[in-house]
Amino acid sequence: MKTILPLSLAFIFLFAGCNQDDLPISGEGLSVTIGERVVITAGDIDYYDLSTHFIYLKSPNSFLNEKLYRDSFQVYADGEKIYTGVFHSWVMSSIPLGPAIYTPVIFYPDYVVPIAFGSYTDIDGEKIPPTDPRSDARILSALKSHNQLHEGLQCEIRSVQFNPGGKVSLELELINNDSFNYYYLDPQKMGLGLFHYFTNGLSLWNPTLKKSFENHVEHLQSQSYDSWEMNWLSLINSHEKKTIWIHYTNFDQLPAGQYKLFFRFPGLSKVGKSELVQRNGRIWLGELDLSQDIQIK
Repeated sequence: MKTILPLSLAFIFLFAGCNQDDLPISGEGLSVTIGERVVITAGDIDYYDLSTHFIYLKSPNSFLNEKLYRDSFQVYADGEKIYTGVFHSWVMSSIPLGPAIYTPVIFYPDYVVPIAFGSYTDIDGEKIPPTDPRSDARILSALKSHNQLHEGLQCEIRSVQFNPGGKVSLELELINNDSFNYYYLDPQKMGLGLFHYFTNGLSLWNPTLKKSFENHVEHLQSQSYDSWEMNWLSLINSHEKKTIWIHYTNFDQLPAGQYKLFFRFPGLSKVGKSELVQRNGRIWLGELDLSQDIQIK
């Protein structure tokens, strides 16, 4: 004799066997949830900057002002969960592994959701975690389908010249593969001291000596941490490349050996939404971490 379950009871058994995380989020494009609560939909997004993984919103979103230190968030593309990240307090000494949103989001305006990624390299040279899910092809496809994906800026180390007397010259190439023109912090216009208020600048790590070698630029602070001026900025047009030279005159003496070079190219952070779009382009927000292995003879 066959037993036929009522339809309602069948649904109960069906969903009881499913993990809640596996249930699809309705809607197309990119969306973000906290638990079962959808906090960002495709309709909320102005654009996504791939260079920094910043979500620019059409209007401020209050969820980032909540106490979310122990919560996680989920990122979906066309209803499919792609990855989970954590909210991580700035006051904690630990560094999260994988995608993270640092809270409270005080260093960026309330229309920006900055998604960071924490990783490290183990003693075997393996990167942990091995991949960055923020650039998953399904996310990019979902953003492209809504015309919300923008490349942002790229920066590459082209050369480093070491001269006697602590003189080091760093050559960078700034690349704009985006359809937007961008304004960026220009060290020549700002002067080296003010530019290095926004970045620690060039440093080199010697793994054999287990020692870091630094530049010694005297940082010049702006009037307040969130103040800025348009005359600090230069414009890089869409699909343009620019060479930027930074000359250090008081760098640590570098013994011969193998080094890991680090440089963080800075951008502005606290820019009001009404100021973001200027006459000839947008102000680029964020920062780019650059590294390179070099041998000094």
